[in-house]
Amino acid sequence: MLKHFKQVSLLLAAGAMALPASVYADLAPEKLETAISQQNGKVTGVVEDDFGPVAGASVVIKGTTNGNITDMDGNFILEGVKNGDVIQISFIGYATQEITYTGQASLNIKLVEDTQKLDEVVVTAMGIKKDAKKLGYAVSTIEAGELVKTGTPDFATSLYGKASGVRINAAPGGGTSSVSISVRGLSSISGSTQPLIVMDGVPIHNGDANNKDYWSQQRVESNGLVDINPADIENISILKGAAASALYGSEAANGVVMITTKSGKGASGLGVDFSANVSFDKVAYMPNIQKEFGPGYDNSLLDTRGNDFEKATGFQNTRTDRNGNPVTSLRNTYYSWGPKYDNTSQLYNWDGTIRTYSPIDHNQWNDLFQTGINQTYNLAVTNGTEKGNMRFSYTYTDVTPTQLNSHNNKHNFSLTGSQNILKGIKLDYSANYMRQYVKNRTYRIDQLMSSYNGMFTGYDDIASLKNRIVTSQGYMNRAYTSEYAATFLDEAWEYDPSFSYIGDRYLWNIYGKEQYENNNRFIASVSPSWEIIPGLTARGRLSTDLTFDEEENKNHTEYPNALATAGNYTGSYSLKNDKYEIYYGDIMLMFDRTFAEKYNITANVGWSGRQERQMMTSVTTRGGLSVENWFHLNASALSPATPSMTKMSLLKTAYFATASFGYDSWAYLEGTIRQEKTSTLAPGNNSFFYPSVNGSVIYTSLLKDKNPSWYDYGKIRVSYGIVGNAPIVYKATTGYKQDAADSYIYNQISLSELGNNELQPEKKYEFELGWENKFLQNRLGFELSFYHNKIKDQILNTSTAASSGGTSIWMNVGELKNQGLEMSIYGTPIQTKDWTWDIRANWAWNRNKVVKLTDGVDRLEHTTIDNGAAVLESHVGEAMGDWYVYKTVTDENGNKIVDENGLYKVDYTQRVKAGNAMPKLVGGLSTSVSYKNWYLDASIDFRIGGDVMNKPYQYMSEIGTLEHTLQGRDASHGGLSWYADGNVLSDPSIRHLTDQAAGSTVNGCTVYDNGVILPGVKEDGTPNDIIATAGETFYNQYGWGYSGNVTYENAIQENTYFKLRELSIGYSLPKELVAKFGCKNLMVSVYGRNLFYFYKSLKEMDPESTDGTNWVNQSYISGSTATTRSFGFSLRASF
Repeated sequence: MLKHFKQVSLLLAAGAMALPASVYADLAPEKLETAISQQNGKVTGVVEDDFGPVAGASVVIKGTTNGNITDMDGNFILEGVKNGDVIQISFIGYATQEITYTGQASLNIKLVEDTQKLDEVVVTAMGIKKDAKKLGYAVSTIEAGELVKTGTPDFATSLYGKASGVRINAAPGGGTSSVSISVRGLSSISGSTQPLIVMDGVPIHNGDANNKDYWSQQRVESNGLVDINPADIENISILKGAAASALYGSEAANGVVMITTKSGKGASGLGVDFSANVSFDKVAYMPNIQKEFGPGYDNSLLDTRGNDFEKATGFQNTRTDRNGNPVTSLRNTYYSWGPKYDNTSQLYNWDGTIRTYSPIDHNQWNDLFQTGINQTYNLAVTNGTEKGNMRFSYTYTDVTPTQLNSHNNKHNFSLTGSQNILKGIKLDYSANYMRQYVKNRTYRIDQLMSSYNGMFTGYDDIASLKNRIVTSQGYMNRAYTSEYAATFLDEAWEYDPSFSYIGDRYLWNIYGKEQYENNNRFIASVSPSWEIIPGLTARGRLSTDLTFDEEENKNHTEYPNALATAGNYTGSYSLKNDKYEIYYGDIMLMFDRTFAEKYNITANVGWSGRQERQMMTSVTTRGGLSVENWFHLNASALSPATPSMTKMSLLKTAYFATASFGYDSWAYLEGTIRQEKTSTLAPGNNSFFYPSVNGSVIYTSLLKDKNPSWYDYGKIRVSYGIVGNAPIVYKATTGYKQDAADSYIYNQISLSELGNNELQPEKKYEFELGWENKFLQNRLGFELSFYHNKIKDQILNTSTAASSGGTSIWMNVGELKNQGLEMSIYGTPIQTKDWTWDIRANWAWNRNKVVKLTDGVDRLEHTTIDNGAAVLESHVGEAMGDWYVYKTVTDENGNKIVDENGLYKVDYTQRVKAGNAMPKLVGGLSTSVSYKNWYLDASIDFRIGGDVMNKPYQYMSEIGTLEHTLQGRDASHGGLSWYADGNVLSDPSIRHLTDQAAGSTVNGCTVYDNGVILPGVKEDGTPNDIIATAGETFYNQYGWGYSGNVTYENAIQENTYFKLRELSIGYSLPKELVAKFGCKNLMVSVYGRNLFYFYKSLKEMDPESTDGTNWVNQSYISGSTATTRSFGFSLRASF
């Protein structure tokens, strides 16, 4: 297990160097192994443990500040040593050793594990570092090594399953897609559910992303999390409960993610690190298209819609080619209820080709995408001296996404460090700059899965459409019968295919609409500190987070202007600039002293302030482009071009204080307070108080010798805190809209939402109880946390009388409750000189309940699907996010009732609960096995329960493209043989079963084998014996809206999965070999991400293909972007 502590050795060893000499004097000497030779004044040596050299160990002359830190090979040099000096060697997790200097020239030191001193230092609120044993609340820490093993494009994606109670949702689409983090369920009904992001002690911008715009904005949006470079992160601490995050007040209801970046701490001299990652993405987990039956209608539909030729063959002979010649073709429909593929018939197609009636022989989804390539190269330089340390890093990322005609690259620069200015005065600094270029941000594919004209059958040649969507003149292709197609007649199609949306709403978007983004972000902070006297330090911090985004959109002319009237041309041009600024500062006085060797008192008092500003401007042409493909604002067909501007500003200030008391290293008590003032609320009602208290007892330290030998550590902790969730800017004020014509304002009206001077932040009151244990010399341990919280003053939009001047007002009227249980466990079943096997697991259970809504209201609607066919809503006394649909009618025994057509009846008088969106259990399992220079790491995460609306499954089942719709289509798929009197196929009342084979006749009537008798009873209670066709059972009971027999109850599906998230295998080349090339360490590895599901309950779709950062958007699937499976390799070297 000690190898895990080496990952933070640089941070901790530097911290040890900063401790007062009196602290070192209190550390007890332990076993020491030395090899001694004589030399005065200078000592060299190496520090090792059972597994080799120890980097970052502290070697110091006791009682002085003269010391050093071991390098990556465990080597150190100590000068100015006098006879009689005591040399003290320490490293976290090992017994401190001491040796008296008597002239030795070298020391070979073997560290011995001390399981009683495995104290982990974690970063808590306001950047305050504390020993983990002192904490009275839950904190999850993820080290740097766990973030970069599989080359994930952003740090949040690598957190899947690694922290209990933390749920990740990453929108498909690569490194430019948004990532959502949820901590301990939902804390707000209508507000943001994203945690506060803090980097190097200061809050930074994140934001929400809405990726559910079906019509106007189809590109997948991003948020601030993806800007942070994983290669620059030292560790991440996640503050889950209210007590842990109370110092952040109104921004902490959803938890806090604390990011500490690498700063070169622990470096000895100059060092260089290099890494390279290359991975390949392949589209995966897409719906399986059946390839046994082609386009067309079921025979019962053909009875009323088809001609005699089509009824007999399934094909059409009424179509003519452009020369007027009759041809045989398929019915131009997205329905896949046509005849079975015969691999013989020759058919005329939309692109003018003659094709055999056979399915496409490959996965057609691959025709819409490409193999994605991700390359990341990082170079870091570190330097450490007695005066300070620094790290400079440059990372270049180049991504070719799976989407066609798309590309992006990113440059990340980082400079961090710490410098001792004068005695007792230190300056910490950090600067991170990101520049990103994006060509064509990834498009959503919901119009290929949730729009009928975007769906394709197994027969459709997508590759041909892709190659012909753009004409040689750059226009969007169409059928020759279209008026504008006359200008490129030879290239035009014979007719528009049924799957035209793939062309004009997806492929044309990709090839005919160009989007270019330049994103710049600069995050910097400086933090001077002054140790006034031992134990009393003053610290200040100033930081800024500046984001500048430029966007240019060039939508090409779709058809010649000559065929359109002025003001109705196609094509457009737009520009957008978005500037977001955060300026932050705090000052704090920190006191930390130990008295009489048993009593520790720590106190902090300070002030913080933050200002945020946003200015977004945009302008776009109107009426199309007056000159084809002239991308300039002067090309606007109508003048003037349409401008838009958004401005925002807010200011938050706060006074805060903490006080803690520790007794004899086994009892700890802490309290915190924050008095906050915010400009987002009305004056006189904008100051709020956020307190917390927490305590812990390490009973194994209290009992000491009474503990069993196998019981190393036991701790009970308890906490209580209050945090908030402030309303977004301007919710407390009434907004006004100004309308203008030719630059003159002619009207000013109030918007429909009224302001509310009494509006307050939502407040979360949380109690937490925890139990921590370590056994068998820290080879086994677990942590258990229980929490219960109430979030009062929920901000909801409520209706108001029209006489008030508006239609709605935001009010504090709701209440939400959460309670949950979290557990994490780790173990090291094998630990020898050559072998180590570590395993870690965590799981979290959370239940929430709506306690209260607006007075007189017990139901809140979040979203509706397909004109109310399904509704996501919450009810007082129930969990958030219930799905309600119109359901199949059943009798008192639960038997489904069929109508006169043999199809299930649906009750459209009321909706019935069909599921709930909240997962019941989430967690993860990771394991690491190492043998000599080899290692294997694997990570699994899971979700149990929670229901989503699977819209693609609903629609694609109706049209017969999914494999499960093969059921009953013919005898080989369980279909029943039947015939109809007089060959009137559309009337179920005259259908009869027969044992004759399909194609034969009974009484002159043709026999078919696609009959289905649905399980259930008729309205008189007798068993169902009415014959329906396979097609009827699907296209009448699935589909859009609510009428006839359509129900969405089959589309509400449980979303349980177990997924192999990451797998990596690596090898460290022998040091004696790489030393010949000037390397200290060289490791190569191969890895995979999103490899496969051990199990998933969701049908046809990827369980993670929801998108956006809002929980409502994540409750249903309509088709985000294509999810992927990745394979890659990496190289890491240090010099």
